[in-house]
Amino acid sequence: MIKSIVSQPLMIPKNQQQDSSTPQSASKKIVSSFSQMFDEANSQHLQAEKMVTDMVAGKNKDIAGTMIMMEKADVSSRMLMAVRNKVVSAYEEIMRMPV
Repeated sequence: MIKSIVSQPLMIPKNQQQDSSTPQSASKKIVSSFSQMFDEANSQHLQAEKMVTDMVAGKNKDIAGTMIMMEKADVSSRMLMAVRNKVVSAYEEIMRMPV
């Protein structure tokens, strides 16, 4: 019976086939995603900083818009740090696994 099971061809439906990406391409995707998230958070911080500077200089009178932008920048940086912490935690968990 075991021989008949082993001799059966492995058939996986096309919609369930695994992605044929290599570990290198997967790591490049992860690095690209983090880079994009960091760039987004950085641009929001720069925009919030510019709005605050303009408001102090008297060029910008939109206090609510400035506060909203500051909160967006704060939330994006908190989310970036939360994702980073989860990735570091997952890495540490993998490193603790016995080989």
